[in-house]
Amino acid sequence: MKSFNFKQTPIYFKEEGEGKPLLLIHGFLENSSMWNDFTKLWKSNFRVICLDLPGHGNTAAHTYQHTMAFYAQVCHQLMTNLKLENVIVVGHSMGGYIGLELVDQFPDKIDQLILLNSTALADSEERKAERARAIKAIQQFPEAFVSMAVKNLFLTEDQNRLAQVIEHAIIEAKKCSTQGIIATLEGLKTRRNHQETLAKTKVKTTIVAGKKDQVVKYAPTKQLAKETSTRLVSLPGGHMSHLEFPQETFEIISNLIAKK
Repeated sequence: MKSFNFKQTPIYFKEEGEGKPLLLIHGFLENSSMWNDFTKLWKSNFRVICLDLPGHGNTAAHTYQHTMAFYAQVCHQLMTNLKLENVIVVGHSMGGYIGLELVDQFPDKIDQLILLNSTALADSEERKAERARAIKAIQQFPEAFVSMAVKNLFLTEDQNRLAQVIEHAIIEAKKCSTQGIIATLEGLKTRRNHQETLAKTKVKTTIVAGKKDQVVKYAPTKQLAKETSTRLVSLPGGHMSHLEFPQETFEIISNLIAKK
């Protein structure tokens, strides 16, 4: 992997292919490797860039709180270093929150945004409380927390069908440092509501949602899309569409990014 320095912290990333830039942003407890299978197929038509956000994968944690705005600054620095313009951004879950920050802060740099299993809505008070409890749990039982947190991202009905996939996801999640997990949870629970950003942006935006998503609930997502006049594309699974229905997810995103 290549790297660049952001405020004295090496940020690791991968870059493959040529063409229009496609920036893929992973979610919480994930890293750039989540996009490997997609990158193999997209690199023949796009310049595909994936990074390990601070506290994830090969990149060390940076501060006590990784806000979505901070992560967006990291992504923007990468875009600046690589001289990227008219970027297509695909963000999974937390990656979508970061994508919305990019659209809000640097709209002239973004050509298209795809929110995969993500939303523009901020955490509810209940969700913030859950994240606070998670911070306490990670401090006491880091490995057990990571394993349980990853398993909970998948539907109960998929635990057997995707057993190997889930085990691999847990292995990748354990590459996150405890400090990085806590800093990210702190940032997630304080993130902004970007419904107005979504409603007013001129950046072409699409939400790709799982109808059974237990993390980013489908009904509020559908209502959000309606209220902001955002295109919504639905899949039958839950929060991990790229692993639950990889071929369908690939085809949907490919069709979206292929359109001029």
